[in-house]
Amino acid sequence: MRKLKRLGFEEAGGKGSHRVFLHPDGRRTVVPFHRKELKKGTFLGILKDIGLTEEEFRNL
Repeated sequence: MRKLKRLGFEEAGGKGSHRVFLHPDGRRTVVPFHRKELKKGTFLGILKDIGLTEEEFRNL
């Protein structure tokens, strides 16, 4: 979530164990909020939502 904030995303609420992040340019993603590691498919879905590759995200 820190990396999303570095990219300009703001937490815009959520419900239960999920948080919604919005970017000023209109991009939006939902991130599970728990202590477990994200599943690969969930992680890739978040990357697709925010428009980054795995490598770009890891290099932040």
